Amino acid sequence: MSKFLKWTKKMLTGLLIFVFVLTALTWIAGSIAKNRLAAQYPAPGKLVDVGGYRMHIHCIGEGSPTVVMEAGLNDFSLQWSAVQTEIGQFARVCVYDRAGFGWSDASPHPRTVAMMVNELHTLLQIAEVEAPYVMVGHSFGGILVREFTYQYPDEVSGMVLVDSAHEQHFVRIPAFATLTEAMASQFKLFATLNSFGIMALSPAQIPARGLEGEALEQYRALLATTDYFNAAVIESSSFLAEYGNGSTRKLKSLDDLPLIVLTRGLPDSLPILSEQENAQYDTTWHELQSELVGLSTNGKQIIAQNSGHYIQLDEPNLVIEAVRELIKNK
Repeated sequence: MSKFLKWTKKMLTGLLIFVFVLTALTWIAGSIAKNRLAAQYPAPGKLVDVGGYRMHIHCIGEGSPTVVMEAGLNDFSLQWSAVQTEIGQFARVCVYDRAGFGWSDASPHPRTVAMMVNELHTLLQIAEVEAPYVMVGHSFGGILVREFTYQYPDEVSGMVLVDSAHEQHFVRIPAFATLTEAMASQFKLFATLNSFGIMALSPAQIPARGLEGEALEQYRALLATTDYFNAAVIESSSFLAEYGNGSTRKLKSLDDLPLIVLTRGLPDSLPILSEQENAQYDTTWHELQSELVGLSTNGKQIIAQNSGHYIQLDEPNLVIEAVRELIKNK
């Protein structure tokens, strides 16, 4: 019996050593892959110090007003890759990465909407991107550009909302709270895997999410080489904490600000809902979109008939033309 116990102990010890060595080798290989991949895709714009940490902003084109584009929840500048170059042909257009995403450093400050708006305003000032601005916001970014406009009304000349979230997003569609919590839990797992460089060893396995070409390669490289997933956990959890849990936040008027609301025409089914529940969700989403149009006496809505939630990737020309219309009317 004692021989068997000794043999078992020896086998377990050997197995633990094997696991340790394999983990160490994976971490070393992953670190090398991360460094190589990061070096291939430097920031296309400028890294601007906004108070001890840097944020990435990428501006092209000329003219005034300047178009400022705000990505959705856990997204960053690359989600505008299908529209920025075209808009840059007739206007000055800037995309940027919120702190912790893309090429931007993490922020030491809480990830509240007010703080994100403050960081964007600071970034624009230090980078010398002059007002007035046409603010373009997708999904969660729609809440951010509205808050930016409430804080700095004299600096905004127009707004495009791209299938924007609503201030009562979680209250009116409770399934979003459950989905956001599940997404945050999944990101925690991905963050652990990414700490060993596993994604950098095989970045092609990262889903494309509608991106193509160089933008897709950059996107995969950034997810594999940065602390993206931890940033996503924080941003998702912060959004839910601030706007969920029975929040009664009400919409604020945009007065007569020129406003174009682009709304998806295709269903965007949630996996945790039944077919009937998804139908009700879609109906509620369109009701919320109509309420957003009513924020301005100078607002109008366009239904993107062939688009899901990412209209800027499914039908980029709709976003481009909406921006062009607001620019031409200035």
